[in-house]
Amino acid sequence: MSPKCFIYILLTALLFISCNSDNDTPIDKTDVTDSVLIEINKLRATGCKCGADDMPAVPALVSNSLLTKTAVNYATDMNTRNYFSHISPEGTSPIQRAAAVGYTGKYVGEVIARNYSTPAEVVIGWKNSEDHCKAMMSSTYVEMGAGKSGNIWVTNLGK
Repeated sequence: MSPKCFIYILLTALLFISCNSDNDTPIDKTDVTDSVLIEINKLRATGCKCGADDMPAVPALVSNSLLTKTAVNYATDMNTRNYFSHISPEGTSPIQRAAAVGYTGKYVGEVIARNYSTPAEVVIGWKNSEDHCKAMMSSTYVEMGAGKSGNIWVTNLGK
């Protein structure tokens, strides 16, 4: 993962580059797969407690561009049309949305959140929701993609 870089051009024509790879920095872009992947894989590497259940460590997820496209599209749709649900107003599910962009995996799960500023915060929020936590910790899933639009975060998990 490359660090986030901010380029400042000063009036004297000096170029100053400030880089930050800290996942506690608020994110405003739509594709947040790399930063969310790091945070979810930290949980998967150590295991955690989801509700009353101890979840063992599981293999790391890898990035998938079609799941990223699905997540970005859905975050944008929820933000633009002002709704928040795993099922769209038209009745489409996460696996249907992923298939529509060409994803051929057999399993698709989804975690959504709103009103978080950073990848670390949103993953902690998902960890504190038993169903979302279990989805992130499921060994069924081997890849993922994440998107953000406004204050809405979406991560699609797949296999």
